[in-house]
Parts: sequence; structure tokens; C-alpha cells
Amino acid sequence: MTENPSPDPIASSAAPPAVEVDVARTGGIAGITRRWSAQPPEAEAPQWITLIDRCPWSEAGTATGEHEDDAPAAPPRPAPRRRDPMPDGFVWFIRATWSGADAREAELPDDEVVGAWRELVDAVRDWNRQRSGTGRPGR
Repeated sequence: MTENPSPDPIASSAAPPAVEVDVARTGGIAGITRRWSAQPPEAEAPQWITLIDRCPWSEAGTATGEHEDDAPAAPPRPAPRRRDPMPDGFVWFIRATWSGADAREAELPDDEVVGAWRELVDAVRDWNRQRSGTGRPGR
């Protein structure tokens, strides 16, 4: 009897992460895009969801989704008026997803990445650096 090869253990156990947050920063003088991503384990998901929920997604202009399945749909709001980005300034793109929730996305100029946004961005960058084993920014 010939034994079938076992399936790739990485592919078969690759369940989607409980939480995933992707951050990209583009612009600056060189116009280089840097990327960071965090996919914390399910045990850490509540802390990350708290960080995500603290961000003012509806004020970001590109916010999407609600994480409450039974939440009533909010009437559409006009997007906030965005000012022109600072020349050679950074622009941040943030996307967060987790089990049972619609993705949330935001595009922010550098000077608006403060408060809860800064905490989320810093958490993603720190998580990424710890997993990569380097102190260098993501690529």
C-alpha cells in the first residue's frame, strides 16, 4: 500500500489570523513606502480590538464596516473635508480586520496620526519588529 504524502503542514494549518492590522506609510522626500503588519494570536485579540475600536474611523474619511452584527446601519455621512497634504509629508494607510467584522480602513496625513491612531500604528510597528527580530522598519 502506497502512503499518500501528508499535506503541507503550513498550508493546512494556515487559518486566517484572529486580528490583522496593516499599516503603510508613504511619501516623504524620497517617496518610499514602508509597510508593517501585525497578526497577533487569538489570545491577544481582545487587546488589539480595543486598540482598533478606540480609533475614530468614522472621522478618517475612508472608514468602513462596523464590528457589531446587530448595530443599526448609520445614515451615510459626508466625508470630512480633507486639506491638501503637506509637501513631502507622510500619508498613512491603516487597515484592520478581525473575525466576524468588516474591514476598517483609514488614510491619514502624518499630523493626524495622534492619540489612538498613534497607539495603533506604534503597536503594529512594534509587533512587526519583534516578529522580524530587527529594529529596522518594515518594507
